[in-house]
Amino acid sequence: MKKVVGIALLVLVAAQTSPAQGIKFGVGVAGGIDIPVVQNDQGNGSIFGFKGRVKLISAIALEPGVFFTKYGDPTNEDFTMDIEGSKLTSFGIDATLGSGFGGTGIRPYGVFGIGSYKMKRDQTQQDLSKFGWSAGFGIEIGVTAPISLDVRGKLVVIPTEGGGSKKSATVTGGVNYYFGM
Repeated sequence: MKKVVGIALLVLVAAQTSPAQGIKFGVGVAGGIDIPVVQNDQGNGSIFGFKGRVKLISAIALEPGVFFTKYGDPTNEDFTMDIEGSKLTSFGIDATLGSGFGGTGIRPYGVFGIGSYKMKRDQTQQDLSKFGWSAGFGIEIGVTAPISLDVRGKLVVIPTEGGGSKKSATVTGGVNYYFGM
């Protein structure tokens, strides 16, 4: 909860300073699919979340955000008992490189991020909190000056004990709204 409040405060501060300092601000919502990579203990799941966007310089924007994933139940024959998929909550910040900020047109971009990932599985009392990273590509399609559609794919890597990691590929689509456009 403290992280959500911190992100909200960051978004509000950015909104307050935008006219005076020329920082541009936007918000977005996205949803899609989260596909575990080389994990037999999870099935494909859904992901949705919220993000802010703060443009620092012409080609770089920062996106603080919170996303929620509910993985599907595993379908691998290695599991003889009925086990449920995990729930994952992530708080992080992405840097988009090459994206536009409002306006019309199609703009491809790269995305790199870091975050805190909390994975829970109530059935087995699994409770894992780790920092991880993500990287991917996206396309933003400006429909009008303040509204754009955003489609992106990312690989998310969460290191675990013993040198391993949990990996997943996310594909999301969403809508961004830019203030002051």
